[in-house]
Amino acid sequence: MSIRLRNFEGLYGDNRHPFTDGFIHHELLEVRSQLYDWDIDEHLHTDLIQLFFFTSGDGVLVSELRRITLTPPCVLLIPTNTLHGFAFQSNMAGEVFTISEQSLDIFAKAMPQLFLEINQLSQYPFEGLADEFDTLQWIKNQLIREVNTDKVEKKAQLHSLLQLLLISLYRMRQESGIEDSQSTNRTLQYFNAFQKLIRQSIHELKTIQEYAYALNITAVHLNRICQSVVKKSALQIVHDNLTNEAKKYLLNTTYSLSEISYVLSFKDPAYFSRLFKKQTGLSPGQFRKMGKL
Repeated sequence: MSIRLRNFEGLYGDNRHPFTDGFIHHELLEVRSQLYDWDIDEHLHTDLIQLFFFTSGDGVLVSELRRITLTPPCVLLIPTNTLHGFAFQSNMAGEVFTISEQSLDIFAKAMPQLFLEINQLSQYPFEGLADEFDTLQWIKNQLIREVNTDKVEKKAQLHSLLQLLLISLYRMRQESGIEDSQSTNRTLQYFNAFQKLIRQSIHELKTIQEYAYALNITAVHLNRICQSVVKKSALQIVHDNLTNEAKKYLLNTTYSLSEISYVLSFKDPAYFSRLFKKQTGLSPGQFRKMGKL
């Protein structure tokens, strides 16, 4: 029998949405980690974004063959539909916010650069930046207080605090010397919408013309947008997403190559294999074998 990808509608190990009301949930790291002896298997959340605050201890993020050492004090942002797991030591101290993706759609139009930021797996290290981390901790503590109380305009206040937190992380990224895209806001809005359309139709192959039509722009315009933001064609971005989705199935299920091709709407498994090798330099079989070493 094929093993399905571990996709939780709620928190790890739970398929119930974590929100009793509103759109944000807070939990100490140890609450869930201790239940699983500090080892969290790779999984994903289709509609949830997570922000981890790590203050001390040791741990590793595992994501699609990558093992990324966590360096407290740090913040880890995990976008929706991102395969991830953890190998924590029992001394790891921290907490996690789980946020509904839909609640952040407002950022797509108001602050497209910020929206692009929260769609990337990112670790923000704060070693040597005690003042900056203290400021972030203050915002975080205000969020926790608001989550756990019931006051007038609670939802608006949560949105404001969350926006302040994400802007602070975005500023930290910019001030760290990483170049920002020079694209206009309108360009980023289209790019973000394109990325979202790809995720929504990942199991249904569409042409670039169909994506462009859904965005009410031409295919030529869509390609220009993608080149402007990430220096790739629209088709390359679609292929990148398909390859990343295929990797999840290769590493975490027992589906055959033909079954994976079918799930991803490839009519010809041979074409799927050629595309995968072109993207990664490995055949799907070689990639799966390497992941089991």
